[in-house]
Amino acid sequence: MSAQQELEEIEQLARRAIACKRWRWMPGMLSAKGLRVIQRDRDGYVVWYYQDKWYIAECVPGTLPDLWDPATLGCLLALVREAWGPAASVSVNMSGFWAVGGATVLSGKSQGQSINLGIWKLTELEALVAALEVAP
Repeated sequence: MSAQQELEEIEQLARRAIACKRWRWMPGMLSAKGLRVIQRDRDGYVVWYYQDKWYIAECVPGTLPDLWDPATLGCLLALVREAWGPAASVSVNMSGFWAVGGATVLSGKSQGQSINLGIWKLTELEALVAALEVAP
């Protein structure tokens, strides 16, 4: 895959992610334009940082998340766990596919049951976006 194709694929995944009903900007996320989210207030305003300046707006303006950024990827995992439960995880299996599932947890203790969302993707990022798309 060429670098241009990879960029287009990441952009498409970012568009799919922000279209999800469970999507929201979280502290730590980085936008594709270099805006780092610092805080999200209870009233919905986002505080972000860019080029040595602080800004406050109702949203991160006209941009996609930078899904190459490790903090943004971690926040995406947090959104999936929020949607599917704290034990939701993404792991690579023996055949090289990324799967989304996890143990059922109640009151901080594993109940020995597991969930399998039936999501098998070639990359961790694809698996997380797919899990967010089908979240209840």
